[in-house]
Amino acid sequence: MSIRVQDGRPVASVVYDGAVALAAACAALVAALAFARGADAAALRDLGWSLLVGFPLVQLMTRFPFQVNTKHAGVEVQFDVGVLIFLLCWQQTWTAWLAWVLCVVPTNLSQRKSWVSRVYNASIGSLFAPVAVGVLHLLRAGGDGRSIAVRGDLGELLAVTAAVGAVFAVDLLVSAVSVAVQERTGVRAELTHAGTWLAGGASLAVGAVGYLGGMVRHELAPWTAALLVVPVVVTLIATRALRTTRDVARRTEALFEAATALHTQGRRDDLARALSKHARMVAGTPAATVRSVGPGEGEIGVPVVAGEGVVLYVTAPRRRDAAQRAADEKALEALASVGEAAFFRVGANEEMHGLARRDVVTGLPNRLQFTERLAVELERARAGSHLDRLVVLYLDLDGFKGVNDRFGHEAGDELLRLVGTRLRDTLRGGSTVARLGGDEFAVLVPQCLDVEGLCRRVLAALRVEVRMRGHVVRAQGSIGCARARPGDDVGTLLRNADTAMYRAKATGKNRWVEFRSELLEEEIARLQVVEDLQQAPADAFVVHYQPIVDLATSEVVGVEALVRWRRDRSGGEPLVGPEEFIGLAERSGTVVGIGDAVLRTVARDAAEVRLRAGRGLDLMVNVSPVQLRHPDFTTRVAAAVDLAAAGGCRLHLEMTESVMIDDDSVEVLRELAETGAQLTIDDFGTGFSSLGYLRHGPFGSFKIDRSFVRDIATEPTARALVEGMVKMGQALGLSIVAEGVEHPEQAVILRELGCPLAQGHLYCRPLPLQELHAVLARPHVRSLSA
Repeated sequence: MSIRVQDGRPVASVVYDGAVALAAACAALVAALAFARGADAAALRDLGWSLLVGFPLVQLMTRFPFQVNTKHAGVEVQFDVGVLIFLLCWQQTWTAWLAWVLCVVPTNLSQRKSWVSRVYNASIGSLFAPVAVGVLHLLRAGGDGRSIAVRGDLGELLAVTAAVGAVFAVDLLVSAVSVAVQERTGVRAELTHAGTWLAGGASLAVGAVGYLGGMVRHELAPWTAALLVVPVVVTLIATRALRTTRDVARRTEALFEAATALHTQGRRDDLARALSKHARMVAGTPAATVRSVGPGEGEIGVPVVAGEGVVLYVTAPRRRDAAQRAADEKALEALASVGEAAFFRVGANEEMHGLARRDVVTGLPNRLQFTERLAVELERARAGSHLDRLVVLYLDLDGFKGVNDRFGHEAGDELLRLVGTRLRDTLRGGSTVARLGGDEFAVLVPQCLDVEGLCRRVLAALRVEVRMRGHVVRAQGSIGCARARPGDDVGTLLRNADTAMYRAKATGKNRWVEFRSELLEEEIARLQVVEDLQQAPADAFVVHYQPIVDLATSEVVGVEALVRWRRDRSGGEPLVGPEEFIGLAERSGTVVGIGDAVLRTVARDAAEVRLRAGRGLDLMVNVSPVQLRHPDFTTRVAAAVDLAAAGGCRLHLEMTESVMIDDDSVEVLRELAETGAQLTIDDFGTGFSSLGYLRHGPFGSFKIDRSFVRDIATEPTARALVEGMVKMGQALGLSIVAEGVEHPEQAVILRELGCPLAQGHLYCRPLPLQELHAVLARPHVRSLSA
């Protein structure tokens, strides 16, 4: 069982907190530059005294934070603003500002919290100074270079009160937005708590103590400052007691809420995420989480048995206070018990429902459950008159069979699970994601207002990278989209989406296509082609031959057999090329019969080819991977090899590199080589090339794909690749044929690179054997003008 136990922070949260940190850094830089501009021995001495007095006070005050929200790890206020007010009463503005930053930043960075919390607290604390200084400046409370003149009148007291209130408001508002973005709650919900008034009153009281300290230092003997210990200690003790009481209330409320929320979750992944959310509420810190690794140094943690051998750990930072730490541990133990009961319930429900309505591999709904939900949503859409908003997507992974063939079905299942998870995480809010079978998925969106945006998101979710056996496999998919229309039923909607998906595949894959009526007509035409292929007799498939020439002498050394389909038996229409029907023939299985007919024809033509050429030639026949899987294929090849040899020619079988990724095909290739057939890799360089197969496999030659030859005269990269292929083939003792040679300069370059053989329209187009007589009879082939 796989459980996703952690959610990453929202991007908006990272951006927002980064903006706060950037603003704080700018404010600190301004203070440092302003201080440095007027720095002298006296200013440095004042800065040193400020740090000596301020740093321990900030260290002390930050140990007594006050949490505004009792429901979860929300806004937390620290009462160190009194130290800032005292510094502004005592020192010049820039000295006090810089001293404040140098006290607040290291204090917060050294706390036992997550680094995100440390950096944020240091940043928001650094912003207190510019806020307070700005308010005091606006209210003209300063004098003699200080932001607070310490005159002791009512106006100054009100200005100080306003400055403290502004600092508290900025702290509360900025922190509320940060928590709301991270926890995905509302800003208003983070602000409207009874604790807000308590925290505000305490901040004003502490600020007043700081102002009082400034007045004592300005007007009275220094020893009288000791009297300020009393209100400070009383305030901190009261805060500590109030925090303890609120912690108890928070834990109790959070545990009750967790007991309700966790038992409403129906999936293990959702349950793990909910458990992580309530761990933050119970522990009162955003650093609390649920993970598969136990607590580390400086953490407390409680295991949660999630079923089927999976153990999760609810962890939180270890507090310095032993009593608080013990209370946290007890609360986390209670949460773990609730979580274990919820996991047990989910497991029991899964067993009870069984696999009849869920896909075994991905855990998604299967076809049965999807069609049931689609039927329900169709009725709702009709009743609500919003049929056009109901959208069904039909998804198919591109190249998934290659993953199964190359890495095995376990790897394929891993990829399916990953795709299913990504789709499920991408689509929320009433959407249904199902696996219909194989590599096909379906998505139901009952209320879709932006079809294009939906398809783009799903297309992005299908693009995944997986590392398998040291290789990075990149998967992508094709999507068919269908909107519900009046009169549509479940079968019609699925058929329409499936039709659109096939069009997406046919037009290049890795894209989406929305269903239109014309697509259904084209699909019917495609099915008609398949039906015609199935009914076509063997003689409907004719063979044309294209010469393969020696680049040095222009002598014909072989011919490639290329199949054409005479679909119109009356002969009134032109022949159909292989690019228009071979793909359908492979998918429908009719390629086996077509391939057998071509193989027999080529073997029978061997004697005539030798007669017309006056010498034996190599006969190249293309073979589909589907033919290789046929149990009698080797026997049929052996018969064709013997017949061709009797005619004085040698039979070659051409196949693409994709056959090399199938372990079952390796043995078949060896058996084919034992029949005497020569094996050639076609379209070399465009698939899963393997030097190991070239070196130790049964192949005797390969063909350089026309895509490389086409650009050889204009692109240095293409030329370098062809040169590398030629050198590699020469080193391995393989014959090399360059395909698609259409221009004389291409032939010249290939000769210079040492490529021995070529074929293409430069020499001759594919022709029936009867029309090829003049070409074969000539000792040298004359190049056609470009």
